Amino acid sequence: MSAEHHYMFEDALEEEIRLREQSTVLDPLTEELLVRAGVGPGMKVLDLGTGTGAVAAIAANLVGETGYVLGIDRDVESLTAARAVLAGVPQVEFAEAVLPDLELDGTFDAVVGRAVIMHVPDPEAVLRSAAVQLRPGGLLCMHEPDMTYMWTNEETPLWNRARTWILQAFDELGVHAQMGPELFTAYRAAGLPDPKMMMGAPVGGRGDSPAFGWSNIITAVVPLLERLGIASAEEIGIDTLTDRLNDEIDALDGMVMGPPMYGAWCRLPAH
Repeated sequence: MSAEHHYMFEDALEEEIRLREQSTVLDPLTEELLVRAGVGPGMKVLDLGTGTGAVAAIAANLVGETGYVLGIDRDVESLTAARAVLAGVPQVEFAEAVLPDLELDGTFDAVVGRAVIMHVPDPEAVLRSAAVQLRPGGLLCMHEPDMTYMWTNEETPLWNRARTWILQAFDELGVHAQMGPELFTAYRAAGLPDPKMMMGAPVGGRGDSPAFGWSNIITAVVPLLERLGIASAEEIGIDTLTDRLNDEIDALDGMVMGPPMYGAWCRLPAH
């Protein structure tokens, strides 16, 4: 595993598409987490690694017009897309920032993030930095996946190859593929109170299969897979990948499981 992490999604347009499609299956899980953690009306919320603003939009709906959401990301093009999508939501703003180097006012009621700290070299440093942005009694809530689980209930050749492509790329780039299950340990290592936790995942057979999610991840990282010598565009056959994945598992009357998403949240001491 390389010592330095790199964000594996390189093409800005492909990444915007990927994030929007991802949000269709993950947003309900994230909303459930934020509600359970206590994000609500009037709160001031910081969204780490906001991307195209999906989690910021969820938070904005929960805090309402009396609240405020600041979404931060290092990618300027993603922020431009987020601003365009949420232009009519006055309680949301976006700003460029690089984790964990945050210099904000420390008055946020909550800091949230989805599939963010899996991509950074030192997740504990980001958690410590996030905690500094909170007022006393503030809420720190992260939503991270486990990518190492079995993606289907039946093994098939194409699903096994697709899983191998992604996990090899993660390993080459030093991505924390099991960040979700590691959240409890990471909170403790960051000196935070023990978090409460929950877990959920999108699942379904043919008509409700989240196979497209895996296809759009692979589509977005084809240049990386080719550069690393993991798989070629011709080998992947991206134009028909979703259909072939669904056909292969459907032939076994099987189902597809999206990534288990682990939610962790804690409150800082009030004084």
